Amino acid sequence: MDLSHNHLRGELSWKWEHCRNLTSLRISNNDLSGEIPAIFGRMGQLQLLDLSSNTLSGEIPREMGSLSMLFELDLSSNAIMGNVSTEIGLLSHLAHLNLASNNLSGSIPVQLGSCKSLLTLNLSRNKFWRSIPPEIGNTQVLEVLDLSYNILSKNIPGELAILRNLQVLNISHNSLSGSIPHTFGDMLALTSIDVSYNDLEGPLPNVKAFNEAPFESIQHNKGLCGNVVGLPSCNSTGSMKRDQHTGARITVILIISFSGFLFLSCTLIVLVIVNHRQRRIMKRENNEQANDLDFMSILSYDGKVFYDRIIEATEGFDSKYYVGEGAYGIVYKAEISEGQTFAIKKILSSQEDTEIVDLIPFEREIQALTNIRHRNIVKFYGFCSHAQRCFLVYEYMERGSLRTILNDDQRAREFQWDKRINVVRGVADALSYMHHECSHPLIHRDLTSNNILLDRDYKAHVSDFGTARLLRPDSSNWTAIAGTIGYIAPELAYSIVPTEKCDVYSFGVVALETIMGKHPGDHVSRECSSPAQTKSMMLNDVLDQRLSPSRLGLQDARDVVLIAKLAFKCLQADSRLRPTMGQVSRELCFQVPLDMPLSAVSLNQLRDLN
Repeated sequence: MDLSHNHLRGELSWKWEHCRNLTSLRISNNDLSGEIPAIFGRMGQLQLLDLSSNTLSGEIPREMGSLSMLFELDLSSNAIMGNVSTEIGLLSHLAHLNLASNNLSGSIPVQLGSCKSLLTLNLSRNKFWRSIPPEIGNTQVLEVLDLSYNILSKNIPGELAILRNLQVLNISHNSLSGSIPHTFGDMLALTSIDVSYNDLEGPLPNVKAFNEAPFESIQHNKGLCGNVVGLPSCNSTGSMKRDQHTGARITVILIISFSGFLFLSCTLIVLVIVNHRQRRIMKRENNEQANDLDFMSILSYDGKVFYDRIIEATEGFDSKYYVGEGAYGIVYKAEISEGQTFAIKKILSSQEDTEIVDLIPFEREIQALTNIRHRNIVKFYGFCSHAQRCFLVYEYMERGSLRTILNDDQRAREFQWDKRINVVRGVADALSYMHHECSHPLIHRDLTSNNILLDRDYKAHVSDFGTARLLRPDSSNWTAIAGTIGYIAPELAYSIVPTEKCDVYSFGVVALETIMGKHPGDHVSRECSSPAQTKSMMLNDVLDQRLSPSRLGLQDARDVVLIAKLAFKCLQADSRLRPTMGQVSRELCFQVPLDMPLSAVSLNQLRDLN
């Protein structure tokens, strides 16, 4: 029986005693409330039970442990509270258990280790505390384990390394401490890990999933080290402590060779001085050559070779490799080798002299991108600085800009609601990181749909930092207004000192543009609409009609209304009333119940909710 997406409301009450022979029951994505009926535990033939994305409350009935045939149980995205009963261990056929996004608390039941058929276990976004039970290692065939966003503490149990089939491990956003067990190096099936936002320290396990992990999945820990970009390399202090008996031997060798060391040191100093003089002479000669390249690399590749490959790949920036154009540069696609494609932004020449490039936005973008790494900010590889040719090297984004997709009817129809919602969340996360988590807060100053690039999976990446500036609240020495008409905050009409609230305003415009399918125009301001129009205009009517808003599922409808509400908060004329991007990012993570049909939500109601 499948009653999903039927706009059911009220308590989950029915004469379920007549349905005891059901094998499958799915009532997800409705607006059902109340407690889970205990009679569900007497449906002995039930193999699938999905009550996700409702507003169910109360505790999970203990009678559920009687469902010996149950293969999948999904109670995620509700308001269920209390402990998970120990009877969960009686579900011997259970393969998929999802209790994410509830208010469950207490300890994770050790009886889960008795569920020998368990393939996926998702307990994320709850309030589980204490430690991760080592008995989870007894599940043997587990492939996905997500315990993120809880209050788990103490060490990671080494018994998890027994899970040789585990492919995905997410234990981020907890309070776990100690080191990651070295036995994790035997978990060869791991393909994805996330241990960020804990108190972990010590070396990362020497296994592919950790060695190739993005920095975002290991950041914000106490003292992890390893071969991942952004982490310090591990020193040999631990091994030296384990091999203290070699210390005496090393000391003897050093004493014996001391005299020879002095001789070699003196010789080396002489050679360094001679070499330094020669290099200084060569550098002076090179600076006098007009066509000499001053290429600096962010990564450890040979700059000259990489420069030649870029020129070769673009045939000297031929127009057939043209991708797009911004305010400060033209973007080209460069396929360096098979599977290695880059976006190359060639900086435009200054207006006064077409032979000399404008280095100000070039230098600002380098300054901004060199020190920031975030999954929703375009990845920066390097740059070339030359008198007539300056360019920057980025990760290539297959789907282009958000504006390009929204302006193409066919591509816009493929850009479904769930993808648009994730794009808005990604942009919010990127701005929150720039404003609140960077060592030196950064403001973008020109956030538009043209500067948001999407990769193959529609993940958003903020780009084009030519106008970005470090945020110094005590400084009033700003240049002329930067930004794009239609996205600029109104306070910049009388002040040239932008704050992070200017980015918040631009985000509000972009968020509305994403769900409306075009620039929101007069909808960004109450003052630009007549009172009669404001009262009568419904949200359903201004959403992108190419995606049939009337067919929105309950979960997507909740998210779209939340995005619209937050966007109008961001667009308030008084910058002091706008939320911070940190607040916006956090609010977009939570499930907000929709207390009326989408068709009944007006723009006036959304504005009044501010």
